[in-house]
Amino acid sequence: MKKAVSLLLTLILLIGMVPAMAAGPAGALSVYFYEESAGRYGRLVQTDRVNITLDGAELTPEDVPALVQYPEGKNGRTLVPVRLIAEALGATVTWVPDTRQAILTQGEDVIVLTLGSASALVNGQSVELPDGVPAGVVKWDGKESTMVPLRFVSEQLGAEVAWDGGTFTAVITSPAGPEPTPSPTPVPTPTPTLTPVPTPTPTPDVTPTPNPTPTPTPTPPANTDKGTVTEISFSANTQVVTITADHVPEYRVIDLGDRVVIDVLGAVCPEAVENTVAIAADSDVISAIRYLQHDDDLGYGYPHTLRVVLDLRGGASYAKNIAVEAGQNQIRVTLLPLDIPGLPEEPLDPNKYTIVIDPGHDGTTLGAVYPDASGTKIYEKDLTLSISNKLKTELEKAGFNVVMTRTGETAGDLYERAALANAVEADLFVSIHINASGTVPTFQGLYTYHHPDSDRGKAFAQAVQSAVCAASGAIDRGIASADFVVLRETDMAAVLVECGFMSNVEELERLKTDAYQQKLAEGITQGITNYLNTGAIQK
Repeated sequence: MKKAVSLLLTLILLIGMVPAMAAGPAGALSVYFYEESAGRYGRLVQTDRVNITLDGAELTPEDVPALVQYPEGKNGRTLVPVRLIAEALGATVTWVPDTRQAILTQGEDVIVLTLGSASALVNGQSVELPDGVPAGVVKWDGKESTMVPLRFVSEQLGAEVAWDGGTFTAVITSPAGPEPTPSPTPVPTPTPTLTPVPTPTPTPDVTPTPNPTPTPTPTPPANTDKGTVTEISFSANTQVVTITADHVPEYRVIDLGDRVVIDVLGAVCPEAVENTVAIAADSDVISAIRYLQHDDDLGYGYPHTLRVVLDLRGGASYAKNIAVEAGQNQIRVTLLPLDIPGLPEEPLDPNKYTIVIDPGHDGTTLGAVYPDASGTKIYEKDLTLSISNKLKTELEKAGFNVVMTRTGETAGDLYERAALANAVEADLFVSIHINASGTVPTFQGLYTYHHPDSDRGKAFAQAVQSAVCAASGAIDRGIASADFVVLRETDMAAVLVECGFMSNVEELERLKTDAYQQKLAEGITQGITNYLNTGAIQK
């Protein structure tokens, strides 16, 4: 009996030791890998940390360290933060949130990595990633970073990578950098011949070339083109750039700091096929508009994409001075002035202004309903009321008069909510909602809506959008117009803020917290203050 008990205890101890993985020489990390297909993080796993040197100098990430991902049944692959390695090797990185893609550009070379995809686009051609290990998001110690396969990206950018297993160090030599000393993996020196014979053809696959030609057959684009861009124009009087098409355009906006890129997907513009077309702009916000036809090299899955670039003047930014919206067959880019004339001479007196807050939905209409990470159902009507209560507190602390369309589970219909705002002669109307996407669970970010016929609503929406995204760190999806009842039937400037996507588990977890709701409330309050400080409403 004692032997049986002893054996049982030994087995229990051995079983308990299985999950503990021996750390590599650089140490171990406990991390979460984001599962793109499921739209959430997987379980906590232990993996190995990796050191990195570039041309002999240590390369240290600010957030998530370089690490090894061990896919089941495959070799481990080193992952590294995308900006760390790309920018160290002279490439620029553009993040496209709508498609979950990191676009690396180095001279004429373009590498497109799609999170969760086992292949990448290299200069428009599909290339399988080693062992199928994709780029992805990793969370460690409360920090998140987009990680990419180190060797693949480095070699595509012309660098060489050697591995020192004794110290778990990836040794990178840039194209112009010195040879690493000592070399962790020495290359054997071939035995010299007595009579050297010149070799007319270089030995293949010894040194990676900066511009490799992938052997796989190019993968055809997933979609067909949508149509043609028939005209791009700029009005100095209205300060509006108009992109006109023969179809309803689909587009992506990329903020590159000194310029703003608008990619019109699946669109062909015959005049821009051979050369870049440039339009001078009489504007304080932009100096020029440039556009050029691209094929499938930008990774959107269409045979063609028209790239339109707005060159910003000093002091201008996408967040503060550019408003992009689409309607029917056009994309309209409104340039918002750097300095708005007519600023009030007197300091803003909040006591003169009444703000109506409309917590979207109620106990009858409910709104969107989605489970959180633990499986608990979360109701939009509860989130909107909680955020609205915090917004009310912030506005009243600032001195504004506040009226709520509901404080509990019951409220009037949409027309009654608008009528209430009109009855109290409100100066501004803010409706709070939470978004959802039933088909794309990876969508995150914040929109602010205004009515399409309201110029003051558009300015108000941009002020709120810029401030709340800055305060909360939410993905800025821009302003948009819609014929919502509460925007159409109100007599004052009105906006509807979609504070995030409940259908994205990660964003829903943030939206549930008091801390994040407080950031949203503070951002909206700042946007209201910024709008009123322009002198839009004189009192």
